[in-house]
Amino acid sequence: MKHLLLVESNESIAGIQACKEMGYTVTLLTQNIQHYLKGRPLDTHPLHLVDHIHQVDTFNEAAVVEFVTAYHEVYPLMGVMSFAEFYVSQATAAAYAIGVPALHPQAAKNARNKYKSREICIQHGVPVPASLLAASMEEALRHAQAIGYPCIFKPCDGAMSMGVVFVNNEPELRQAYDSYLNNRDYGRNLYGSADVLIEEYAAGPLVSVEMVTYQGENHLIGITDRRLIGFPYFVETGASFPVQLSNEAEVVEIVRQGLRALGVDFGPTHTEVALTPQGPKIIEFNPRMVGGPVPEMIKYATGIDLAREVLRMHMGEMPDLTPSESRGAASREFCSPVDGWLLEVTGLQELEERTDILRANFVTPGREISYPRSNFDWIGRVIAGGDDAEQAKQKCSDIEERIGLHIKAKPIS
Repeated sequence: MKHLLLVESNESIAGIQACKEMGYTVTLLTQNIQHYLKGRPLDTHPLHLVDHIHQVDTFNEAAVVEFVTAYHEVYPLMGVMSFAEFYVSQATAAAYAIGVPALHPQAAKNARNKYKSREICIQHGVPVPASLLAASMEEALRHAQAIGYPCIFKPCDGAMSMGVVFVNNEPELRQAYDSYLNNRDYGRNLYGSADVLIEEYAAGPLVSVEMVTYQGENHLIGITDRRLIGFPYFVETGASFPVQLSNEAEVVEIVRQGLRALGVDFGPTHTEVALTPQGPKIIEFNPRMVGGPVPEMIKYATGIDLAREVLRMHMGEMPDLTPSESRGAASREFCSPVDGWLLEVTGLQELEERTDILRANFVTPGREISYPRSNFDWIGRVIAGGDDAEQAKQKCSDIEERIGLHIKAKPIS
């Protein structure tokens, strides 16, 4: 019996669905099942697919390792992993403890800690923005003076662009720092570290390099570009895959150097790179598969079902990373220009009959929405396929002009 244990899940439950389609027995560790159910009975929720559910303090690495080690003795496991960013370190530690395939736990920690990854890159000559660690407002202010305004305020262990702010001066830095310290709740009873980074603003287009490391080789899946809005925040509202860069060889080699320096020896990685006038600089490493719409875009563009191949790796099987298609895909995320309520979305009906539209979904009208401050603030998404990434991106732009968001703004206090 192919038995896989997952430490938490993404909200979409897509990883669990893939496991069941592949015939795996699935055990889910979660701190709170109601985070997913939100009051629904289990038998009416996609989580009913899971074979076994156990409650564990999943943010506590020692607790996860202790549970998995004992559980494995009674119910042998072939794999342990997590698709969810905040639980990768715990899952890799547990997998390593019972001897199933996994990224080395220290490499996961190196990648998850943005300051640690910066230090390691500098030691190995891998280009990154200048960055200083601050544990207090006073330190943050001193570091900003040293680096120079404008600069970036960034949580040391965040995700989804939460808390990342472009600051022009001391008052803006004070505001960003206070706002973050008072809003460090990431949900699921997770709280961000009080340590923050003050770093150089790496101006230039942002791309991400999607790789899979297997048997000592870093396999390039492709490069994704990003469209950002919400300044001074950094919210992703568009992507296309696979993009072609004039300096692609340089970008890919820098990422490979960084992964080797961090000790990444297994599994998927999602590395963000700024294409600055001074050359590419690594913004951050993520020791997990790329999220959001990109796996679906990769599957359409290359034929590689990345989630399934990553699952196979963690179950001790050889992944098939050979492309069978040569196309492109793009996404466009929709956000509100104001805090308020979504009343209606128009223009979606004409998309329903189009075979080149891979997905189009929006939140339910009547829901409270907000100005975009992180990638959690999307209110809708469209994914389009094309002959190549540029064609798909143009389709998304055309669709964006035809979709109407009818919003009731909150009164200005």
